[in-house]
Amino acid sequence: MIIPESYQGKEQSYFKHLLLKAYLQRLFMIVGQHQRTICYVDCFAGPWNSQGDELEDTSIVISLNLINECRKALLRLNPRIQFRALYIEEKPRRFKKLHEYLATRPDDGTETHALQGRFHELQQEILAWCGSDSFAFFFIDPTGWKNAVELRTLHPFLLRRNSEFLINFMYDFLSRTLPQPEFQDDMEHIFGILPVTQGMIPEERENHLITLYRNNLKQVIPRGKGKPQTAYVKVRKPTRDRTLYHLVYLTRHPKGIVEFMEASEKLELVQKKIRALAKQDERIGKSQQFELFSAIEHVTNDRADMDLSEVKEYWLQLLSIEPKKFGIQELADMLECTGWFPSDFQKAFGELAKEGKVRNLDGKRTRPVNVVNFEKNEMLVRVQP
Repeated sequence: MIIPESYQGKEQSYFKHLLLKAYLQRLFMIVGQHQRTICYVDCFAGPWNSQGDELEDTSIVISLNLINECRKALLRLNPRIQFRALYIEEKPRRFKKLHEYLATRPDDGTETHALQGRFHELQQEILAWCGSDSFAFFFIDPTGWKNAVELRTLHPFLLRRNSEFLINFMYDFLSRTLPQPEFQDDMEHIFGILPVTQGMIPEERENHLITLYRNNLKQVIPRGKGKPQTAYVKVRKPTRDRTLYHLVYLTRHPKGIVEFMEASEKLELVQKKIRALAKQDERIGKSQQFELFSAIEHVTNDRADMDLSEVKEYWLQLLSIEPKKFGIQELADMLECTGWFPSDFQKAFGELAKEGKVRNLDGKRTRPVNVVNFEKNEMLVRVQP
Protein backbone atom coordinates (compact mmCIF):
# COMPACT_ATOMS: atom_id res chain seq x y z
CA MET A 1 0.00 0.00 0.00
CA ILE A 2 1.38 3.38 -1.03
CA ILE A 3 -0.12 6.65 0.22
CA PRO A 4 -0.31 9.18 -2.64
CA GLU A 5 2.46 11.75 -2.42
CA SER A 6 -0.11 14.56 -2.24
CA TYR A 7 -1.26 13.16 1.14
CA GLN A 8 2.16 12.87 2.76
CA GLY A 9 1.97 14.61 6.13
CA LYS A 10 -1.83 14.63 6.14
CA GLU A 11 -2.57 10.92 6.29
CA GLN A 12 -5.74 11.47 8.31
CA SER A 13 -7.21 13.39 5.36
CA TYR A 14 -6.46 10.44 3.07
CA PHE A 15 -8.53 8.13 5.27
CA LYS A 16 -11.29 10.73 5.57
CA HIS A 17 -11.50 11.13 1.79
CA LEU A 18 -11.51 7.35 1.30
CA LEU A 19 -14.45 7.05 3.69
CA LEU A 20 -16.29 9.95 2.05
CA LYS A 21 -15.89 8.36 -1.36
CA ALA A 22 -16.84 4.86 -0.21
CA TYR A 23 -19.94 5.94 1.65
CA LEU A 24 -21.16 8.51 -0.88
CA GLN A 25 -21.02 5.92 -3.63
CA ARG A 26 -23.26 3.59 -1.62
CA LEU A 27 -25.59 6.41 -0.62
CA PHE A 28 -26.01 7.97 -4.05
CA MET A 29 -26.57 4.63 -5.77
CA ILE A 30 -29.36 3.79 -3.31
CA VAL A 31 -31.01 7.20 -3.02
CA GLY A 32 -30.60 7.96 -6.72
CA GLN A 33 -32.94 5.16 -7.74
CA HIS A 34 -36.00 6.97 -6.39
CA GLN A 35 -35.04 10.66 -6.02
CA ARG A 36 -35.34 13.24 -8.81
CA THR A 37 -32.63 15.58 -7.48
CA ILE A 38 -29.64 14.95 -5.21
CA CYS A 39 -27.84 17.93 -3.70
CA TYR A 40 -24.32 17.62 -2.30
CA VAL A 41 -23.24 20.50 -0.04
CA ASP A 42 -19.62 20.91 1.10
CA CYS A 43 -19.89 23.50 3.86
CA PHE A 44 -16.14 24.10 4.32
CA ALA A 45 -14.80 23.31 0.88
CA GLY A 46 -11.37 24.94 0.83
CA PRO A 47 -9.39 23.79 -1.14
CA TRP A 48 -7.18 22.97 1.83
CA ASN A 49 -3.42 22.50 1.45
CA SER A 50 -3.73 20.91 -1.98
CA GLN A 51 -0.41 19.69 -3.39
CA GLY A 52 -1.40 20.12 -7.05
CA ASP A 53 -3.18 22.54 -9.36
CA GLU A 54 -5.72 19.83 -10.27
CA LEU A 55 -6.91 19.66 -6.63
CA GLU A 56 -7.11 15.87 -6.88
CA ASP A 57 -6.41 15.52 -3.14
CA THR A 58 -9.39 17.67 -2.10
CA SER A 59 -12.97 16.79 -1.23
CA ILE A 60 -14.03 19.05 -4.11
CA VAL A 61 -12.57 16.91 -6.87
CA ILE A 62 -13.23 13.63 -5.06
CA SER A 63 -16.92 14.44 -4.68
CA LEU A 64 -17.39 15.70 -8.24
CA ASN A 65 -15.66 12.71 -9.79
CA LEU A 66 -17.74 10.35 -7.69
CA ILE A 67 -20.96 12.20 -8.49
CA ASN A 68 -20.18 11.89 -12.19
CA GLU A 69 -19.58 8.14 -11.87
CA CYS A 70 -22.84 7.63 -9.95
CA ARG A 71 -24.83 9.83 -12.33
CA LYS A 72 -23.73 7.78 -15.35
CA ALA A 73 -24.60 4.51 -13.63
CA LEU A 74 -27.95 5.79 -12.35
CA LEU A 75 -29.14 7.15 -15.70
CA ARG A 76 -29.91 3.57 -16.74
CA LEU A 77 -32.16 3.14 -13.70
CA ASN A 78 -33.49 6.68 -13.31
CA PRO A 79 -33.18 8.72 -16.54
CA ARG A 80 -34.49 11.86 -14.78
CA ILE A 81 -31.86 11.92 -12.04
CA GLN A 82 -30.14 15.27 -11.48
CA PHE A 83 -27.08 16.03 -9.36
CA ARG A 84 -26.22 19.44 -7.97
CA ALA A 85 -23.14 20.36 -5.93
CA LEU A 86 -22.59 23.42 -3.77
CA TYR A 87 -19.23 24.45 -2.29
CA ILE A 88 -18.86 27.10 0.42
CA GLU A 89 -15.59 28.83 1.29
CA GLU A 90 -14.90 31.92 3.38
CA LYS A 91 -11.29 32.90 2.58
CA PRO A 92 -10.94 35.01 -0.61
CA ARG A 93 -7.79 33.30 -1.90
CA ARG A 94 -9.19 29.82 -1.46
CA PHE A 95 -12.55 30.84 -2.89
CA LYS A 96 -10.83 32.25 -5.98
CA LYS A 97 -9.09 28.91 -6.54
CA LEU A 98 -12.34 27.03 -5.95
CA HIS A 99 -14.32 29.26 -8.31
CA GLU A 100 -11.70 29.01 -11.03
CA TYR A 101 -11.66 25.23 -10.80
CA LEU A 102 -15.44 24.94 -11.06
CA ALA A 103 -15.55 27.42 -13.95
CA THR A 104 -12.95 25.53 -15.98
CA ARG A 105 -14.05 21.97 -15.15
CA PRO A 106 -15.59 20.29 -18.22
CA ASP A 107 -19.38 20.05 -18.14
CA ASP A 108 -20.24 16.50 -17.10
CA GLY A 109 -23.93 17.02 -16.37
CA THR A 110 -23.60 18.06 -12.72
CA GLU A 111 -24.74 21.57 -11.80
CA THR A 112 -22.10 23.23 -9.61
CA HIS A 113 -22.13 26.46 -7.66
CA ALA A 114 -19.86 28.21 -5.14
CA LEU A 115 -20.70 30.63 -2.35
CA GLN A 116 -18.17 32.84 -0.60
CA GLY A 117 -18.73 33.63 3.05
CA ARG A 118 -19.02 32.19 6.52
CA PHE A 119 -21.02 29.00 6.75
CA HIS A 120 -23.09 30.13 9.72
CA GLU A 121 -24.00 33.39 7.95
CA LEU A 122 -25.09 31.68 4.71
CA GLN A 123 -27.69 29.35 6.18
CA GLN A 124 -30.69 30.71 4.29
CA GLU A 125 -28.83 30.98 0.99
CA ILE A 126 -27.71 27.38 1.29
CA LEU A 127 -31.20 26.14 2.13
CA ALA A 128 -32.70 28.16 -0.72
CA TRP A 129 -30.19 26.65 -3.15
CA CYS A 130 -31.14 23.13 -1.98
CA GLY A 131 -34.85 23.74 -2.37
CA SER A 132 -37.48 21.88 -0.39
CA ASP A 133 -38.02 18.68 -2.38
CA SER A 134 -34.53 17.44 -3.19
CA PHE A 135 -32.44 15.01 -1.18
CA ALA A 136 -29.48 16.85 0.37
CA PHE A 137 -26.24 15.53 1.82
CA PHE A 138 -24.29 18.03 3.97
CA PHE A 139 -20.57 17.46 4.44
CA ILE A 140 -19.49 19.60 7.40
CA ASP A 141 -15.72 19.41 7.67
CA PRO A 142 -14.33 22.54 9.39
CA THR A 143 -10.79 23.08 10.61
CA GLY A 144 -12.15 24.00 14.05
CA TRP A 145 -15.47 23.92 15.86
CA LYS A 146 -16.48 27.57 16.32
CA ASN A 147 -19.63 28.48 14.32
CA ALA A 148 -19.46 25.07 12.70
CA VAL A 149 -20.66 22.12 14.78
CA GLU A 150 -22.71 23.89 17.47
CA LEU A 151 -26.40 23.13 17.60
CA ARG A 152 -27.35 26.77 16.96
CA THR A 153 -25.32 26.72 13.74
CA LEU A 154 -26.67 23.41 12.48
CA HIS A 155 -30.24 23.91 13.70
CA PRO A 156 -31.77 25.22 10.41
CA PHE A 157 -30.19 22.36 8.45
CA LEU A 158 -31.24 19.71 10.95
CA LEU A 159 -34.83 20.88 10.59
CA ARG A 160 -34.74 20.26 6.84
CA ARG A 161 -36.41 17.02 5.85
CA ASN A 162 -34.88 14.56 3.40
CA SER A 163 -31.33 15.42 4.50
CA GLU A 164 -28.31 13.54 5.78
CA PHE A 165 -25.11 14.77 7.40
CA LEU A 166 -21.48 13.80 7.79
CA ILE A 167 -19.93 16.01 10.48
CA ASN A 168 -16.30 16.29 11.52
CA PHE A 169 -16.46 16.39 15.32
CA MET A 170 -13.10 17.90 16.24
CA TYR A 171 -12.58 15.87 19.39
CA ASP A 172 -8.93 16.71 20.00
CA PHE A 173 -9.64 20.46 19.95
CA LEU A 174 -12.80 20.17 22.04
CA SER A 175 -11.26 17.88 24.63
CA ARG A 176 -8.50 20.39 25.31
CA THR A 177 -10.89 23.35 25.30
CA LEU A 178 -13.58 21.85 27.53
CA PRO A 179 -11.93 22.62 30.91
CA GLN A 180 -11.27 26.28 30.07
CA PRO A 181 -13.82 28.57 31.83
CA GLU A 182 -14.00 31.11 28.98
CA PHE A 183 -15.44 28.45 26.65
CA GLN A 184 -18.22 27.13 28.89
CA ASP A 185 -21.01 28.77 26.90
CA ASP A 186 -19.62 27.32 23.68
CA MET A 187 -19.48 23.85 25.22
CA GLU A 188 -23.14 24.09 26.22
CA HIS A 189 -24.07 25.03 22.64
CA ILE A 190 -22.22 21.96 21.37
CA PHE A 191 -23.23 19.34 23.94
CA GLY A 192 -26.58 20.67 25.12
CA ILE A 193 -25.23 20.82 28.67
CA LEU A 194 -21.91 21.66 30.26
CA PRO A 195 -20.25 18.23 30.37
CA VAL A 196 -18.85 16.99 33.67
CA THR A 197 -15.93 14.65 33.03
CA GLN A 198 -13.89 14.86 36.22
CA GLY A 199 -12.71 11.45 37.39
CA MET A 200 -13.20 9.80 34.01
CA ILE A 201 -10.40 7.90 32.32
CA PRO A 202 -9.64 9.08 28.75
CA GLU A 203 -11.73 6.37 27.07
CA GLU A 204 -14.75 7.08 29.29
CA ARG A 205 -14.39 10.81 28.68
CA GLU A 206 -14.26 10.36 24.92
CA ASN A 207 -17.28 8.04 24.85
CA HIS A 208 -19.22 10.40 27.10
CA LEU A 209 -18.58 13.48 24.96
CA ILE A 210 -19.30 11.87 21.60
CA THR A 211 -22.51 10.35 22.99
CA LEU A 212 -23.65 13.72 24.33
CA TYR A 213 -23.02 15.35 20.97
CA ARG A 214 -24.81 12.67 18.96
CA ASN A 215 -27.84 12.78 21.26
CA ASN A 216 -27.89 16.57 21.07
CA LEU A 217 -28.07 16.44 17.26
CA LYS A 218 -30.97 14.01 17.28
CA GLN A 219 -33.05 16.19 19.59
CA VAL A 220 -33.55 18.75 16.82
CA ILE A 221 -34.63 16.44 13.99
CA PRO A 222 -38.39 16.93 13.45
CA ARG A 223 -40.66 13.98 13.95
CA GLY A 224 -41.67 12.16 10.82
CA LYS A 225 -41.07 8.99 8.90
CA GLY A 226 -38.07 7.22 10.36
CA LYS A 227 -36.34 8.06 13.62
CA PRO A 228 -33.05 9.99 13.59
CA GLN A 229 -30.00 7.82 14.16
CA THR A 230 -26.27 8.41 14.28
CA ALA A 231 -23.09 6.43 13.79
CA TYR A 232 -19.47 7.47 13.84
CA VAL A 233 -15.95 6.38 13.03
CA LYS A 234 -12.77 7.41 14.85
CA VAL A 235 -9.96 9.04 12.91
CA ARG A 236 -6.76 8.75 14.90
CA LYS A 237 -3.65 10.87 14.80
CA PRO A 238 -1.25 9.42 12.21
CA THR A 239 1.68 8.95 14.59
CA ARG A 240 -0.01 8.99 18.00
CA ASP A 241 -2.46 6.54 19.58
CA ARG A 242 -5.04 9.24 20.19
CA THR A 243 -8.30 10.25 18.53
CA LEU A 244 -7.99 13.32 16.33
CA TYR A 245 -11.65 13.58 15.39
CA HIS A 246 -14.83 11.58 14.86
CA LEU A 247 -16.79 11.53 11.62
CA VAL A 248 -20.41 11.58 12.78
CA TYR A 249 -23.12 10.42 10.39
CA LEU A 250 -26.75 11.44 10.92
CA THR A 251 -29.71 9.95 9.05
CA ARG A 252 -33.33 8.88 9.35
CA HIS A 253 -32.82 5.63 7.48
CA PRO A 254 -31.62 2.47 9.29
CA LYS A 255 -30.14 1.20 6.02
CA GLY A 256 -27.91 4.27 6.00
CA ILE A 257 -26.47 3.37 9.42
CA VAL A 258 -25.71 -0.16 8.24
CA GLU A 259 -24.10 1.03 5.00
CA PHE A 260 -22.00 3.62 6.82
CA MET A 261 -20.70 1.12 9.35
CA GLU A 262 -19.96 -1.45 6.65
CA ALA A 263 -17.98 1.14 4.71
CA SER A 264 -16.17 2.18 7.89
CA GLU A 265 -15.33 -1.41 8.74
CA LYS A 266 -13.79 -2.09 5.34
CA LEU A 267 -11.56 0.97 5.74
CA GLU A 268 -10.47 0.22 9.32
CA LEU A 269 -7.59 -1.91 8.05
CA VAL A 270 -6.65 0.89 5.65
CA GLN A 271 -6.44 3.36 8.53
CA LYS A 272 -4.20 0.94 10.44
CA LYS A 273 -1.84 0.67 7.47
CA ILE A 274 -1.80 4.44 6.94
CA ARG A 275 -0.85 5.01 10.57
CA ALA A 276 1.75 2.24 10.55
CA LEU A 277 3.47 3.82 7.55
CA ALA A 278 3.31 7.30 9.12
CA LYS A 279 4.90 6.00 12.33
CA GLN A 280 7.60 4.24 10.32
CA ASP A 281 8.36 7.42 8.37
CA GLU A 282 8.66 9.30 11.68
CA ARG A 283 11.06 6.69 13.07
CA ILE A 284 13.20 6.80 9.92
CA GLY A 285 13.24 10.60 10.03
CA LYS A 286 14.55 10.57 13.60
CA SER A 287 17.08 7.75 13.23
CA GLN A 288 18.12 8.48 9.63
CA GLN A 289 18.17 4.71 9.12
CA PHE A 290 15.91 2.89 6.69
CA GLU A 291 14.03 -0.19 7.91
CA LEU A 292 14.28 -3.46 6.02
CA PHE A 293 10.57 -4.26 5.92
CA SER A 294 7.50 -2.10 5.36
CA ALA A 295 5.49 -1.50 8.51
CA ILE A 296 2.28 -2.71 6.88
CA GLU A 297 3.59 -6.27 6.69
CA HIS A 298 2.79 -6.60 10.39
CA VAL A 299 -0.68 -5.01 10.22
CA THR A 300 -3.63 -7.37 10.60
CA ASN A 301 -7.39 -7.11 10.83
CA ASP A 302 -7.27 -8.02 14.52
CA ARG A 303 -8.73 -5.34 16.77
CA ALA A 304 -7.02 -5.02 20.11
CA ASP A 305 -9.95 -3.05 21.56
CA MET A 306 -12.56 -5.67 20.62
CA ASP A 307 -13.60 -8.31 23.15
CA LEU A 308 -15.96 -10.69 21.36
CA SER A 309 -17.24 -11.97 24.70
CA GLU A 310 -18.84 -8.55 25.24
CA VAL A 311 -20.66 -8.83 21.92
CA LYS A 312 -21.84 -12.34 22.79
CA GLU A 313 -23.18 -11.13 26.14
CA TYR A 314 -24.94 -8.25 24.36
CA TRP A 315 -26.64 -10.74 22.03
CA LEU A 316 -27.81 -12.86 24.97
CA GLN A 317 -29.34 -9.79 26.62
CA LEU A 318 -31.23 -8.92 23.43
CA LEU A 319 -32.60 -12.41 22.81
CA SER A 320 -35.16 -14.42 24.74
CA ILE A 321 -36.76 -17.85 24.52
CA GLU A 322 -39.55 -16.16 22.53
CA PRO A 323 -38.51 -15.83 18.85
CA LYS A 324 -37.90 -12.29 17.67
CA LYS A 325 -37.35 -10.85 14.20
CA PHE A 326 -34.07 -9.08 13.56
CA GLY A 327 -34.02 -6.89 10.45
CA ILE A 328 -32.19 -3.81 9.22
CA GLN A 329 -33.80 -1.56 11.85
CA GLU A 330 -32.71 -3.86 14.68
CA LEU A 331 -29.17 -4.06 13.26
CA ALA A 332 -29.02 -0.26 12.94
CA ASP A 333 -30.11 0.09 16.57
CA MET A 334 -27.38 -2.32 17.65
CA LEU A 335 -24.71 -0.53 15.65
CA GLU A 336 -25.79 2.88 16.93
CA CYS A 337 -25.88 1.76 20.54
CA THR A 338 -22.52 -0.01 20.63
CA GLY A 339 -20.32 1.41 17.86
CA TRP A 340 -19.32 -2.14 16.93
CA PHE A 341 -19.13 -3.30 13.31
CA PRO A 342 -21.63 -5.63 11.55
CA SER A 343 -19.07 -8.44 11.38
CA ASP A 344 -18.65 -8.30 15.17
CA PHE A 345 -22.31 -9.23 15.59
CA GLN A 346 -22.09 -11.93 12.93
CA LYS A 347 -19.02 -13.54 14.52
CA ALA A 348 -20.50 -13.40 18.01
CA PHE A 349 -23.83 -14.93 16.96
CA GLY A 350 -21.98 -17.64 15.04
CA GLU A 351 -19.98 -18.60 18.13
CA LEU A 352 -23.10 -18.61 20.31
CA ALA A 353 -24.87 -20.83 17.76
CA LYS A 354 -21.98 -23.32 17.83
CA GLU A 355 -22.15 -23.30 21.62
CA GLY A 356 -25.86 -24.15 21.40
CA LYS A 357 -26.94 -20.96 23.17
CA VAL A 358 -28.85 -19.31 20.28
CA ARG A 359 -30.56 -20.36 17.06
CA ASN A 360 -31.54 -18.74 13.79
CA LEU A 361 -34.93 -20.29 13.13
CA ASP A 362 -34.83 -19.20 9.48
CA GLY A 363 -31.43 -20.76 8.84
CA LYS A 364 -31.47 -24.43 7.89
CA ARG A 365 -27.83 -24.61 8.93
CA THR A 366 -25.32 -22.23 10.48
CA ARG A 367 -23.82 -20.16 7.68
CA PRO A 368 -20.06 -19.59 7.73
CA VAL A 369 -20.59 -15.92 6.75
CA ASN A 370 -23.57 -13.69 7.47
CA VAL A 371 -24.95 -16.03 10.08
CA VAL A 372 -27.93 -13.69 10.33
CA ASN A 373 -29.46 -12.26 7.16
CA PHE A 374 -30.85 -8.99 8.48
CA GLU A 375 -32.25 -8.12 5.04
CA LYS A 376 -34.76 -10.97 5.45
CA ASN A 377 -35.90 -10.20 9.01
CA GLU A 378 -34.88 -13.59 10.31
CA MET A 379 -36.27 -15.06 13.52
CA LEU A 380 -33.70 -15.47 16.27
CA VAL A 381 -34.12 -17.16 19.63
CA ARG A 382 -32.12 -17.79 22.79
CA VAL A 383 -31.96 -21.48 23.66
CA GLN A 384 -33.26 -22.25 27.11
CA PRO A 385 -30.49 -23.80 29.23
